[in-house]
Amino acid sequence: MVLVNLLTSFKVWAADPTKIKDPAEIKDLELIITNILGLVIPVVGILLLLMLIAGGFQYITSGGEAEQAQKAKKTLTYAIFGLLVVLGAWFIIRLLEEFTGLNLTTFTIPR
Repeated sequence: MVLVNLLTSFKVWAADPTKIKDPAEIKDLELIITNILGLVIPVVGILLLLMLIAGGFQYITSGGEAEQAQKAKKTLTYAIFGLLVVLGAWFIIRLLEEFTGLNLTTFTIPR
């Protein structure tokens, strides 16, 4: 009997039917994406700093071993390359904004 009660659902007549008082709209998606993009830039900066620190630490602790020093140099190279990619993308977006007059750094949904 307990199993039957657990596996079946019943209406609760005492419950108040719920209505969504503030339904989500498309402008809420705009806010979510803006917040996510606002978080991505600092996270990329923190990751870059961590990779530079890790590569530097790896290079210092390589102890003269050529293989370990090479791995550290690759880590530092890739971290700097990543920085250049991010800065290059930002520079291209700023150039496009300047020449076209569009606002590309702010996410908006046309209404």
